[in-house]
Amino acid sequence: MAELQDYSGEFRPDLNMRDFSKDALIGLWQAAGKMYIGVDGLWHDMVRECYGEEAALELSTQIWLRRGGSEMEVSRVRQAMRILGDDVASYLKFLQVDPGFAGVMDIQCELKDENHGIVTVKRCRPLESLEKLGDTQLQKHVCEVLDQEGFQVGCRMFNPKMKAIPLKLPPRESKNDIACQWEFRMDA
Repeated sequence: MAELQDYSGEFRPDLNMRDFSKDALIGLWQAAGKMYIGVDGLWHDMVRECYGEEAALELSTQIWLRRGGSEMEVSRVRQAMRILGDDVASYLKFLQVDPGFAGVMDIQCELKDENHGIVTVKRCRPLESLEKLGDTQLQKHVCEVLDQEGFQVGCRMFNPKMKAIPLKLPPRESKNDIACQWEFRMDA
C-alpha cells in the first residue's frame, strides 16, 4: 500500500503512523512543535491577563527551570530518538530533533569537534511574534532567562562539564539578522 501524503482521504479504522510518508510525518512534527510553543504563549498571556506580567514571568520561570519543564523536554526527546552520548555532538543532535526548538525555528548546527559546537537560529517564530507585538519585556525574559538557563539545564543533563554560551541575543537591528547564536563547549 502506498504511503499517505496526508489524511485527506477516507477514514481508515486501522490507521497507523507508519502509513504516512516521511514528509507527512515531518509536517505533523512541525505542527506539534508549533502547538507546544503556542500553548506556552497562550498560557503566559492568560496568566498575564489575570495576575499581571510579573506573575506570568515568575510562573514561567518556575515551570521551565524549577519544576522540570526543561528536563522533561530533554529526557523525552532524548529517549524517543535514542540519543545516548554525553558530548556536545549528542546535545546538538537533541537540538536538531526537538519539536519545541527545531520544529519552530530554522537552525544551523556546526560541530567544530565532539566537544565544541555552534548553533545559529536563523529564524525564530516566537521572536518574530514578540517583535510584532513589541513585547520587549517577554522577549528579554525568554531569550536571556528561559533560553539561557534552559540550555544550561539541557547541557547538564548530557554532561555537567558542558556549557551554553550566548554569542548573539536579541534585540535584532534588522529582521534580516539571525535571531540568536549559541556556543556549546565542554572544557576538560
